[in-house]
Amino acid sequence: MASTGSSNSIASEEVVSHTIRKGFQDISIATGVGLAVGGLASIVLVRGGGSARKAITTFGGGVGLGHAWTR
Repeated sequence: MASTGSSNSIASEEVVSHTIRKGFQDISIATGVGLAVGGLASIVLVRGGGSARKAITTFGGGVGLGHAWTR
């Protein structure tokens, strides 16, 4: 039974595009947060610059992306 008066109902032709749009939004936010947390962690944990900071920041971004993908 579909309710026709519901304000949260989505037309059947919009369901796929809404799902994809929501997925890209979640992936963007989670990856951005992961990169930010990884960047801050690399500043705190690593004294010198270079590849160690890049690796920690990249790891943070990957964790964020993986989190969004499994959701």
